[in-house]
Amino acid sequence: MMEKLRRVLSRLREKSAAFLRGKGYYIALTACIAVVGAAAAVAFLPAEEEEAPSPAPSDAPVAYSNDERLSEALKTPVPTPAPTPAPQRTKAAPPLRGEIIWGYAVDSLLYSRTLDQWMTHPGVDVASPKGTEVHAVYAGTVEGVYHDDAFGVTVEVLSQDGITAVYANLKEDVPLREGAKVNSGDLIGYVGDTAVSECGEKSHLHFGLYVKGKSVDPADYVLFDKSLQ
Repeated sequence: MMEKLRRVLSRLREKSAAFLRGKGYYIALTACIAVVGAAAAVAFLPAEEEEAPSPAPSDAPVAYSNDERLSEALKTPVPTPAPTPAPQRTKAAPPLRGEIIWGYAVDSLLYSRTLDQWMTHPGVDVASPKGTEVHAVYAGTVEGVYHDDAFGVTVEVLSQDGITAVYANLKEDVPLREGAKVNSGDLIGYVGDTAVSECGEKSHLHFGLYVKGKSVDPADYVLFDKSLQ
């Protein structure tokens, strides 16, 4: 029995060896392909991402300063800067020396002794004897020389700043003509008595100012001796 088993095993070994001799090349080739495939798979695997650091816990202790100066500084209110004051207008020299005997009134009424009625007054009346020289307050161009029905002989001078100065109740024969150039302080004319609407008042110059066509109080722009307003 044992002899028979040995013969069977011997034949199996011979057949296996013969098979391997015939098929060994293909087996080796298959093994090589498997190794190459495994290497390629490893090469193309995605790299492992680095683990992001864990955020600090929200309940981490907060550091507080013990510096009392900081606490006092936080309690001290921040001072509010003072507003910058508006620049004050420099007033011009008056056309003549004298006090204002009748003030500016556009939004209110003044009583006229001459006309015996209440009326507006778009200017100021500066008391001065007849024949007193009247001088230009601003440099500019003479825009008009005419006889006004209410204020008599009148001269208008327009400055480069758009201010029109009106000199009225002047004597006849004004030494200026329309279009003439005048400098501040130049002679405009002389105090007269040609203003029909104000002939009952003291001898005076009627002086008015218009800024871009709007009547303004001359006392806000010109430094007169005295104002009775």
